[in-house]
Amino acid sequence: MLSRIAEAVFWIGRYVERADQTARILDVSLQSITEDATHDVGTTCKDVYSIFGASVEDTSDLTVQRILDRLVTDRQNPSSIAGALQTARENARGAREVLSTEVWESLNTTTLGMPRGVRPSRMHGAFQYAKDRCAVVNGLIDASMTRDEAWLFLRIGQLLERVDMVARILQAHDLEDASDGNVVMLLRSCRAHEAYIRSYRGRVRAARAIEFLLLDSIFPRSAAHCLIELDEALETLAKLHGSSFDRMGTEDPARRIVGRAAASLRYRSLDDIVADFETEMEQLQRVTVAVSRALKSTYFEPST
Repeated sequence: MLSRIAEAVFWIGRYVERADQTARILDVSLQSITEDATHDVGTTCKDVYSIFGASVEDTSDLTVQRILDRLVTDRQNPSSIAGALQTARENARGAREVLSTEVWESLNTTTLGMPRGVRPSRMHGAFQYAKDRCAVVNGLIDASMTRDEAWLFLRIGQLLERVDMVARILQAHDLEDASDGNVVMLLRSCRAHEAYIRSYRGRVRAARAIEFLLLDSIFPRSAAHCLIELDEALETLAKLHGSSFDRMGTEDPARRIVGRAAASLRYRSLDDIVADFETEMEQLQRVTVAVSRALKSTYFEPST
């Protein structure tokens, strides 16, 4: 596979996942503002911006409408829903030869169907459209593509974005607020509420929710599970490129980074992780950046 195509499908995986997760975060966060008059709109808006690393220029940005303009419909912003889908579509245009027709057509339809403007009264419909269409795209990727290099790069991009998003959401979470409502919002933002309830069969608890999102090895959106899946995908990719059994340990820089991060989560207690929680979540985000750079040097722009 050409390196430019490998990079294109990797970013398709990341941007589709980003659009989906952004829609979920905004749906939960902005819905809480409109449904609960006691919420401080300015503070909630700042919290939303902080998750995405977006700057707040002035107080005029601290409104629901301004968030919708910047993080939903702005096609020039790759962190917005429409912008992420637009970027995914542009990458797909250059990688048509390795994508199934169904995936391309669904991604194209999804991108073109995103509204140019959204009002607060109609925002839930826009979020639901984005979530549903991203689910269709991901479903078609799984159902219609061979598990070859293209699928592996898509999968790696998707998993990296999930880890990054979970870390961002948890970093912005107020650990001191252990109220049921706050914990439920956290779980819903990560598409984990129903899975959590089925796993624990009882009242939501802040510590258990954080443990579930970080450490649960069988929940497909937990940080630990994604890192385990990432290592397996990277190992398969290395074998396709001629890497044999690593008797003395892996030489793949991306796998080394992922392995250390996975071990750091899985073999430490939750209390140890939470002791310096913001730093831990920042470090997890740096892991995703480091893996992306390692992939770039190994596969996308290899040295000659």
